[in-house]
Amino acid sequence: MEMKKLLGIVVLVLLLIQNSFSDSLELHDKTSLYKMIDSGVTGVKLNWGSEKKLPKIKVDLPTNSPLLISDYHSIWGASGGRRVLDGSYTKHDGVDFYVEPGDPIIAANDGKVLSTIVDDCAGPVITIRHTANKHASYLHLGKFLVKKGDKVIRGQIIAKAGKQIPTKCGGGIAHLHFQINKEGPCKTCWGSWIYMGTKGTYNPHKYWSGGKGKPECFVNGKKYPKKKLTLPVLCKIDS
Repeated sequence: MEMKKLLGIVVLVLLLIQNSFSDSLELHDKTSLYKMIDSGVTGVKLNWGSEKKLPKIKVDLPTNSPLLISDYHSIWGASGGRRVLDGSYTKHDGVDFYVEPGDPIIAANDGKVLSTIVDDCAGPVITIRHTANKHASYLHLGKFLVKKGDKVIRGQIIAKAGKQIPTKCGGGIAHLHFQINKEGPCKTCWGSWIYMGTKGTYNPHKYWSGGKGKPECFVNGKKYPKKKLTLPVLCKIDS
């Protein structure tokens, strides 16, 4: 009985902490998202609602970075809807940054292009093996500017952003989905496993050049830790 009481108290405390954390966040909706876009707001991580679990890493975006509209393992999609795939609730395998169609998508580090495919669900996808064997996939692209086998350098434009993805895979708004896979592409697989393998993903926030949860904008000529990643999207240039 004492053990059951103790477990009950622990669960209650965790729920209170999560509710307190959720209440302290500014929650967003589609209206606020489009107002931010129209006003040119940058450096904001959107919060659509309470999450099942608290984020393990707090994210500190650069003030001039594109909006982060869906975070890693969030249960909320890029435009605020609950994530559902094939009738089941899901959580996010990567991070989504708002982009406009045609915006440059850049390599997060040096590496080699392992695949460029057009997925039935995610649209055009590039997968790159970056320094330190980090396999990154860039989803919902437009025009490819690299091909399989190409070597790329950090900050190189690898593609142009795609148009709105109005499917269950894209959230109905133009954005870049960026994820770090635990392995490279799977030649004998089908669906999403072709470009991401079968072992799942890592939290991208572990690997930013500024430290855990601290992504940095790519600036030409600036030196970064060789094994770390910079943002795969261009930041706003202060005028």
